[in-house]
Amino acid sequence: MLVMARWMRDAGHRVEVAVPVGSQSWLQGLGWGLSLSPSPDVSSGPVKGQVSTWTRGKRFDVLWIRDRRDLAFAGRAARGWGAALVMQQAMQIPRAKKAPWHWLRYRRVDAWVCGLQHLKAECLARTPIDEARCHVLPLPLDDRWFAPAETSSAFREALELPEGTWLLGTVGRLDPKKGQRIALQALARLPEHVHWLFVGDNTVDNVLDERAALVEQAQSLGVAGRAHFLDARSEVLPVYDALDAFVMTSDSETIGTVTLEAMAREVPVIGTDAGGTSELLGAGRGQLVPPRNAEAMAQAVAVLMQESPEALADRTRKGRDYAAKCRPSQLIPAWEELLASLVESRRKA
Repeated sequence: MLVMARWMRDAGHRVEVAVPVGSQSWLQGLGWGLSLSPSPDVSSGPVKGQVSTWTRGKRFDVLWIRDRRDLAFAGRAARGWGAALVMQQAMQIPRAKKAPWHWLRYRRVDAWVCGLQHLKAECLARTPIDEARCHVLPLPLDDRWFAPAETSSAFREALELPEGTWLLGTVGRLDPKKGQRIALQALARLPEHVHWLFVGDNTVDNVLDERAALVEQAQSLGVAGRAHFLDARSEVLPVYDALDAFVMTSDSETIGTVTLEAMAREVPVIGTDAGGTSELLGAGRGQLVPPRNAEAMAQAVAVLMQESPEALADRTRKGRDYAAKCRPSQLIPAWEELLASLVESRRKA
């Protein structure tokens, strides 16, 4: 959301972002010079009173949200302004939302925006949103993701990798559902010169120390010397550029921004055949394996290691071309066209 807010501001639009004061998003927004306001506490007090307090003195043409839990509040706020309400789907919809109160909340949405076609199908099947209001626009990726790759030697040397190492990588939270344990089982099935880099921290507020569990598992599997763990970092471009392949190991991802990032960097990608990863890696853009299947994952890596440079180049080019739809030059005009049509419809209503 912050990336799109920055892009739209830079394109000349007046943008204000409501986020919790002091949160990571608040600090990032300040760093980018965005206009920020404290987000309303939609859980405290009647919605009507909260809306009246939050909207006082404000006027916008579009209210853009990313959390379904905000629909009741945002619907009232948008109606009070006469503004268009846009919901950008950020998570999967596991259950049907067609109770009477769902119809009341969802009918206020002017545009429901999904990042992938499979999410659109999910939305149409499980919510009261109709085809005319459901749109597909990808997640944003800054142009820097498409800059020419720098040499990977410095990063690999910092890891003290043996000469001839074939380096796999996974970027994201350390969590049992993210599949890092399956990755270690796959690593144990691969040749000694194959190493795996895990970049990420434990899930916040999770009492389980997943990193400690992974380190212990690596030791028990005899791959401790080939499994490398680095803390999460704001700059991961050098990570992708140092990899021979990226592996999306999660049980399921709504979309998987890190997969798009790897595709933009032209890194060969292997991913679990579930959620958004299936769509991202379709049409020859990557290899798909069943979730939670270490043997299949190891076999996919082995196949990738034997592929010709020409075949790999063709696959990574397809991935980069797909990810290029996420660039500002593609996304900003698409969003502007959608928002302009919504505002015009509201003014005619």
